Amino acid sequence: MDVALNQVSPETQLVVDATRGDKAAFEALVERYQRAVFNIALYKSKNYFDAEDLAQDIFLAAYRALPTLKTPESFGAWICGIAYNRCHKWFRRERTKIVKIQEIKEKAEREDRSRQRPSAIAQGTAPGMTQGLAYGHPVAGSAGHGPAAGVSETLSRLPSEIRETLTLKYLEGLSYDEIAQRLGINAHRIDYLIRKGKQMIRDRLKRPSEGGAV
Repeated sequence: MDVALNQVSPETQLVVDATRGDKAAFEALVERYQRAVFNIALYKSKNYFDAEDLAQDIFLAAYRALPTLKTPESFGAWICGIAYNRCHKWFRRERTKIVKIQEIKEKAEREDRSRQRPSAIAQGTAPGMTQGLAYGHPVAGSAGHGPAAGVSETLSRLPSEIRETLTLKYLEGLSYDEIAQRLGINAHRIDYLIRKGKQMIRDRLKRPSEGGAV
């Protein structure tokens, strides 16, 4: 990219110098275009902090791509093109994240609706009303008596991960997102543990004569 000095504008010379490794020249270009680049990023992201991150990413990408710029006099259009391209990629990534999160939430909500029963986890230490988790076997009463005791006993025998997940969901009333944060597992794992635990409790309630074995 050899351009005669008497044929270039000050900005074009900055581009030429930046391409040759002059960091001060590139910083001067950043000063000239930071508002334009930031405005593009803000328009696309609708978020000030995301726009700041995007602007930094755009200038970094431009710096790395400088050797590919064939016409230094078109630097302005070139870097704006990079800005739109990087913002478009960012938007697609964010949209994918949002869609995935929404799908997980909707799936969890559908599962909850499909399993709507007047039931919740029973804990032997819970005072007053003891609520049964196994649907089809609503349990009420004092801990240690009747079916409630069976649910409590079965719960105490469940694998620790299943027991903790069921407790958080039905006793503490946490959402899938809150359980995921608490236990460090994803929604698919939570759903599996809940279904597995409820099935184990239902099986136990159907076979009371087996002495609480799970």
